[in-house]
Amino acid sequence: MKPLVWPVAVLIASGFTALVAEATVRSVETVTLYGLIKMTSDLLLVIGLIWLIPALVQVARRAGQRFVRQVRPRV
Repeated sequence: MKPLVWPVAVLIASGFTALVAEATVRSVETVTLYGLIKMTSDLLLVIGLIWLIPALVQVARRAGQRFVRQVRPRV
């Protein structure tokens, strides 16, 4: 499960950044700030998703190897 820690942390940071972006939309003066924060949030989301896919594959492979070792006894 350790390979999943950082990708999930980046995805959570992306969510918080999106919330901050939505909070800045309240006034006309912060529209530029909204655009910058929203792009950052989207970038974090893409990075997190791209990082999450290999991490899930790695966890699945390890779980499969453990399962095979448990099913097939050593001789």
